This record gives sequence, structure tokens and C-alpha cells, in this order.
Amino acid sequence: MENCKTIRYACDIPVRYRADVCVVGAGPAGCAAATCAAEQGAKVLLTESSAMSGGMSTAARVPMFMPVATGGKLLCEGYGRRILTGLRKMSAEIGFDCGKRINAEHLRFLYEEILESAGVKLLYYTTLAATVTEAGTVRQAVFAAPGGLFAVEAKIFIDASGDGTLAVRSGAAFENGGANGEVMPATLCPVWAGVDLAAYQAGGCFSHNDEKMPALLEEAFRSGELPQEDYHHTGVFSVSPNIMVGNFSHVFDIDATNEESLTAGICKNRKLLRDYEKFYRRHVPGFADAEIVGSGSVLGVRESRRIMGDYQLSREDYRARRHFDDEIGEYNFPADLHPPRPGREEILEHKRIFRKERYAPGETYGIPYRILLPKGLDNVLTCGRCVSADRYVHASIRVIPACYITGQAAGIAAALAADRGAVPRELPVGDIRSRIPSPEAWQD
Repeated sequence: MENCKTIRYACDIPVRYRADVCVVGAGPAGCAAATCAAEQGAKVLLTESSAMSGGMSTAARVPMFMPVATGGKLLCEGYGRRILTGLRKMSAEIGFDCGKRINAEHLRFLYEEILESAGVKLLYYTTLAATVTEAGTVRQAVFAAPGGLFAVEAKIFIDASGDGTLAVRSGAAFENGGANGEVMPATLCPVWAGVDLAAYQAGGCFSHNDEKMPALLEEAFRSGELPQEDYHHTGVFSVSPNIMVGNFSHVFDIDATNEESLTAGICKNRKLLRDYEKFYRRHVPGFADAEIVGSGSVLGVRESRRIMGDYQLSREDYRARRHFDDEIGEYNFPADLHPPRPGREEILEHKRIFRKERYAPGETYGIPYRILLPKGLDNVLTCGRCVSADRYVHASIRVIPACYITGQAAGIAAALAADRGAVPRELPVGDIRSRIPSPEAWQD
């Protein structure tokens, strides 16, 4: 990266929007936050740098929801139920049982429909550029968009960017990756057409627990047919009657806060998908006539910044099944901490840890409100992938259903704080919790 000099650029930036709550990032958490804040009566602006809502759940083409229920009760009650039931209804209209699988086109439509119904002002093609912060209060956020630079004034800002961009640019402390800077690999999910599903299910490669697929992969790595060892193939999943989506392959050492790293990662992964298309057609039952017809429009990032909050949820909390006085939800997914290096031993160790620390049905850990409150910032909440958790718990709480939980709570809290002229950390948590529906029965 060349950085030979700096320049100083000054201009008058119009304050184009004023809102009670400004949400940055329209991923699962941001959509939940914006919707729930608006439904509490707040005037809400939601900004998104891409051309769709959903983030990893749509743009990255993640094919499945991680656990949404345990012990017969829905964990992401409220906003999450609306999404899950809406997807089931849309899939039923085309004669398909979607289960926990994600039809990205259905899901982004559903996000937009709910946002519109709630009265949220939504802006695509709008990227956060800077913030104006005074004594821990964000006064304005500056955005770059096709119409030029503009500012937004809001009483409360919610960082649902995934990377903690607003919080960091406002001075918040953060962690990124492990002690040595290692991060989980990223994935460009491939979209497949022409798969013979029955042959695939019967062929011994349908589950990542089958032994046939690791053996095929190892031979391909040894022969040079595939250029990089990567045994983390969790399957290819039907998302409609005719389309399947895979959750592979890995690209390593991607810094999601660096545009050069992201660009290199997505280009490398696109090349890998060409190799995998040939490999699957040659060796995997059901794929002889299949082809990759698309992939994520963004790189599927699992890990980047974790904003330091008033409390950091920890591995010890996870292991103790700990619950909290300021709890705004509960979750149960094991820490899916993908190994930062390629190799079969690494993925086997990942599986051992993942299975060993899995919860029994009905067991959960609590999500405290304090992990949504960045230290040193008074009118900012976080939700989604950048909440305050150590690296281990982050690998559990980063997934879509948990993003609905933290997003819903952040949106409700932001609306209450804006209405009362209060600082979010001073809100009685009971006032937030009373507006979050209690978990009810759910059939997976």
C-alpha cells in the first residue's frame, strides 16, 4: 500500500437527514434494530453500503440459519419469528419446505417489506465515511453516496456494521482476532444449479461427517487438482427446488477492515470456486451435470473487530451457562471457531472442540445488555457481529439468529433513549426487556 503523503480536504457537508435513531448497516442485526426502533415510535434512518438488506444472510449467500430454538422454544423470539415464518410462507408458495435454509431473494425481499411497513427510511449505496464526536457523544455521521457527501444528525446511533466501523471511528476500543492477530477464514459461498439431489444424498458426500468427502479432498490436494488444503466442507444445501448453495471454501488471513485484503480474498476465492466446480463435477455424486451459477456478492466474513463494551461476554460465561440480571436474550450455539490455518488436523481439532462444548437441549447462556454499550461512548449501541465478547463467545454469537436477538434489543433501547432524552446505559433494563417477547414454542 502506497502512502507517500497526506492531504487536507475541507468542504461544507450538508446535514441531509435528522433522525431519532440512525442505524449503520442493514445486515440481520441492523434490520432488526431499525425495525424494532421504528415500531417503538422512533424516526429511524437505516444506511447500507451495498444494494440489499441482509449482509451475510443475503449478500454473502450464507445457506442456513444456525440454531433458532432449543428445548422446543424459539430463541430469537419477536423479530426472528417474523423472519422465519415469513420465509416458510414464501417457500410454501413454491412448494418447498425451506426448514432452516435461506433463499436469499426471499429473505432480502422480506427484510425490505418489514422495514417499509415499520416506516424506516432506508438508504442503499450509502457508506459511512466519518463521525463527528464530542466528549463521547456522536453528533453527526458523515456518509459517502452517489449524490455526494452528506451528514446525518441523530439522538442515538446504532453500529450494526459488522466491523464496528462507527464505534471505532468515534473512538471506541476494540479487539480483532486472536492474541497473535489470527482471524477465522472467510468464504465465498457458491450457488449451484443442476445438482441431482437424490444422487448427492445417497453418494456418501452429503454430510461433512461422512468419510468419503475428506478422502476425496485429500487425494485432490495431494495430486494438485485442488491448490489449497481445506477440509471444512459442510455440505451443499437446497434453498429452493432448483438451487443449492455451498458453504465453502476458505481463504485465510483476511483483514475485513482493509480493502486490499478483502479484494485479494474475494478474487482468490472466486478462482478457488472454478477449481471446486471441476472437482465436484468429476468426483462428487450428483454433480456430474451441475454448475456454479453465482456466488456471494460480498466475501463471507466470520471475524473482525469486537467493540469493548461495559461487559465482555466470555468463554467462562459460556461454559458456566451463565445468566445475567441485565439479560436481553439467550443463545446456545457452540463456538464455531474456524481454524486460521489450512490442514486436516486443524479442522479435526475444530470439530472436537465444537462437539465437546455443545449444549444439551434446553441449555442456554444469557446475553447481557452491557455488551451492546461501547465503553466511552454515550449515545452509541452495537449489535450483531461487533458486540463485546471474547473471541471464543464471538464465534457463537456472530451468527444470524443471535444477531436478531442483539439487534432487536439495541433497537428498542435506542428508541427508548431517544424518546426520554436518556443515555442508553442509564435505561432500566426492565423497560427494554418488557418490550421483548418471551420465547414461545417453535417446531424446527
